[in-house]
Amino acid sequence: MARKWPEFVTKDLGDSPEDNAEMQRRWEQYDRDMRALIAAGGVHQDEDGWWVDDATGELIGPDPEIERPSTDEELAQFRPFTEVFPDLAESIRRGRGRPPLESPKQQVTLRLDADVLERLRASGKGWQGRVNDVLKKAVGL
Repeated sequence: MARKWPEFVTKDLGDSPEDNAEMQRRWEQYDRDMRALIAAGGVHQDEDGWWVDDATGELIGPDPEIERPSTDEELAQFRPFTEVFPDLAESIRRGRGRPPLESPKQQVTLRLDADVLERLRASGKGWQGRVNDVLKKAVGL
């Protein structure tokens, strides 16, 4: 049985000039096949730019313009991500979460009597911070 919908497969191609030429050839064939299919009717385009078979609801493929390989002129106009989105690039470089503290708290292991621990936990959320405050006061800080 023949293939029903046009395909644009490039996963077997590399970055050589020959592969780029082959990608362009495949895209031109895909473009011709899709435009003929669209002209024949019975399809519509969804909000993401994909063509859909009206009768079955089956996705046929993306609009040829979405799949079109970039030209050398377009590639020459590309700019680095850090130049286009400097704030976003900095936040990615910095990492997630809040910035590191100048004097971060140290994690320690402390053995406490069960009744003391129970009383501390019973005071509710944030009990560890309150224990820190009590200890600071006790040592004169």
